[in-house]
Amino acid sequence: MAESFVPSMTDSTTAKDEAFGIVPIFQKDGKYEFLLIQHHAGHWGFPKGHADPGEDALQAACREFAEETGISDYLVLDNVAFSEQYVFTRDNQRFDKTVVYYPALVTTASVSCQADEIQNYAWLEFEPAISRLSFEGAKRVLTEVHQYLLDCQPG
Repeated sequence: MAESFVPSMTDSTTAKDEAFGIVPIFQKDGKYEFLLIQHHAGHWGFPKGHADPGEDALQAACREFAEETGISDYLVLDNVAFSEQYVFTRDNQRFDKTVVYYPALVTTASVSCQADEIQNYAWLEFEPAISRLSFEGAKRVLTEVHQYLLDCQPG
């Protein structure tokens, strides 16, 4: 997976980085389960990655999701996205990263992980998923997605 970075105009020591992902949702027995993946670095999050040339954000999110999980039968929820922002440093370079996530309902809980990027996965209901996620930004995204699902349920 090639990474491309655009230097920030405001700070020459910080580069901008964008990634796109899916928050996979499986409905089981009237409850929602969320797919979390564990990266080889050890942290838990959602499937995501960088756009290839010519891809828009949603296309990149869908391609990365299919590549990382093997899931191809899903429905991205219309007109809604959630994002997280964070700063990290790699090889003495500071990055200002934004990740945009699209929630998607999947029809199967069967996962085939991309072994070179993912070491483990778990389908978890909201509370256990919040506990498992490694970073506050991802926890906030999951909280917002979960609230969105609850708000959209017929009442």
